[in-house]
Amino acid sequence: MHALRHTHCTILLNQGMSVKVISERLWNTPDMIYKVYGHVLKEMETESLALFSNSLQVAGARTGAIQ
Repeated sequence: MHALRHTHCTILLNQGMSVKVISERLWNTPDMIYKVYGHVLKEMETESLALFSNSLQVAGARTGAIQ
């Protein structure tokens, strides 16, 4: 059952669902979601930085976003 809960949360995070909404669905606090699933959020942060940098380059910027 725990594996399904983890999968459910991970899928919602990857789809961009709000941490607050997920925490309410799973009857957890947002802090708990950040602590347990922080690795997923970090991966999403890295991906968003790359996407934004690519967008800047396409628009002709000489430098991209920095982390």
